[in-house]
Amino acid sequence: MRTRLVRLLVILALMLSTMTSLGFAAAQQAGNPSTSMPGRYLVALKSTGDARFMQAQITEMGATVVQNLAPLNLLVVHGTEQVKQRLKADPRVSGVATDRIQRIVPPELAPDMFSSPQAAEPIQIDLTDDAQNGEITGDPAFDLSGLMWNIDRIEAPDAWETTSGEPEVLVGVADTGLDSTHVDLEDNIHSVVDFTEAEDPPICDTFFGVSDQALAAQFGGPADGDWNGHGSWIGGNIAAVLNEQGVNGVAPNVKLVSLKISQWCGYAYDSTILSAFLYAASNDIDVVSLSFGGYLDRSDPEQDLIYSQYASAVALARSEGTVIVAAAGNEHVEIGDGGQVLSSGMLTTPGTLLDGFLDLQGLYEIPGGIPGVVTVGSTGNMVNEPSDECPEGTTEGSLATCKPEDDPHQPFGAGEENQLAYYSNYGPRIDLVAPGGSRMFNLPLWDRGGTPGFPYTIEDEYTAWQTFSTTSNWALYTAQIPCFLFIGGGFPAGQCYTTIQGTSMATPHVSAVLALVASANPDLRGDPDRLVEIVKETAQPISGNETPPLDPSDTSPGDIGGPSCPTGYCHLGGDPIPDEDAYGAGLVDAAAAVEAAMVEDEAGSQSQP
Repeated sequence: MRTRLVRLLVILALMLSTMTSLGFAAAQQAGNPSTSMPGRYLVALKSTGDARFMQAQITEMGATVVQNLAPLNLLVVHGTEQVKQRLKADPRVSGVATDRIQRIVPPELAPDMFSSPQAAEPIQIDLTDDAQNGEITGDPAFDLSGLMWNIDRIEAPDAWETTSGEPEVLVGVADTGLDSTHVDLEDNIHSVVDFTEAEDPPICDTFFGVSDQALAAQFGGPADGDWNGHGSWIGGNIAAVLNEQGVNGVAPNVKLVSLKISQWCGYAYDSTILSAFLYAASNDIDVVSLSFGGYLDRSDPEQDLIYSQYASAVALARSEGTVIVAAAGNEHVEIGDGGQVLSSGMLTTPGTLLDGFLDLQGLYEIPGGIPGVVTVGSTGNMVNEPSDECPEGTTEGSLATCKPEDDPHQPFGAGEENQLAYYSNYGPRIDLVAPGGSRMFNLPLWDRGGTPGFPYTIEDEYTAWQTFSTTSNWALYTAQIPCFLFIGGGFPAGQCYTTIQGTSMATPHVSAVLALVASANPDLRGDPDRLVEIVKETAQPISGNETPPLDPSDTSPGDIGGPSCPTGYCHLGGDPIPDEDAYGAGLVDAAAAVEAAMVEDEAGSQSQP
């Protein structure tokens, strides 16, 4: 083991003065997208043969056909309410629904999931190279002990002894885009498909007054890139390049297809997500990783129509050899068959008023709950112990590194690894879990859940409690996902990285492992059923979950102060969630899955004459 002194600088890069010159801070307050967009409709046709006639009819009505999703017999139309009613009455139409809007995370939970960064002074850090026996086990981030815990936890380095992926295997990242200017991503981006070009009306521009095109014109970046940062985190976790700098992904030699379904604000139409699924199915994309979602009320015929369209698109994708992997959601509710929410409430911020409270019980989670989707829950690193004595300055705000024993809300499963994350959905519908990270004490921000870990705080040296990866170099202009820049330590200069949490972060681990399995045994490409079966059969069984559900009766304020919780559901409490509901088939295991794929490949070869 050798030691080297490297001057490491963590810089918060919000570029506030630049954003102010754009009027961006004001623009963010301009609106808040609802769950649907009036004037944009999904029109389901009874017959494929009616599409051309109906497009002509719609044009005569003075409306616009935005898209023709022919495999689903579905038109996307921009028009008036009168147009909608005329279409509903047409005998060639089986149903019309207002196009709904899905998102990365509920806006009120964003500060908890994606912590606001804080500036840090330059510090001198003694870095230790942990590579053993001179072997390269990953890019330099792996030399920082505890930083890449999530990749180690799923046994990815052991899988790399067999395969780190093949470039023929394609993983679609259906998200906010990928940053083609990031040195850890650019060489592994196979292609870019910008579905937001078909947004009519455009979501971010309509509600916030700024589009990716406007940002690109102002700052010079690619309009079809990533101005949010979320998509580039996902892409980096899957396939950041193994290039002896920065980080590398779980499957660093597969290729990524940017299926850009959202601009910087993190919202996407259902029709746009459906378009991405259809594109993947018809363009030989092996796996689609999706970390957007929402909930539908199937008692509403319009919303039931949307659910049916998702079910058809997922079934079509699987029939064409494409696996859809989706986040389970961050509302900490129980998800049953078909995605139905079985528990009451949802993770709620203190101060939420009763008339603003949303009870998800009976709704259907999409797309993660759709049959045929691989649904992924989230586990944390380790739940840390509280303390009877906390040094001054260690209990403050979102970066607390010490939790007093006399706080009203205490950690569950302290000292244990792989506990269900406090925000993660759970239940019979969960297929697998993967590391999505969690605050230091596996509690919400308002209950002094603690720091995300490095690079926000260095009390535990380089340990991240949440999960670390690339983010977009252009995200600093919108401040949606924090950007940290590093000098030294093997990190490339001027490139953004970040530590965040969520089932969004768990999902790409599973997507990448599926890609490794397809790389190890090419005969499994185009066989989603067997691919998924192998990954589930080889998952690490986990027992001993101590994370409970939400407490409907605890109306107390958070441990860091602030308003009370009149709605309930702000705090955890009660009996632990059973292991089978917390973990599904278990924690994804890259090494075991790749080994099983290789054994199957060898058995198939021996059986051939």
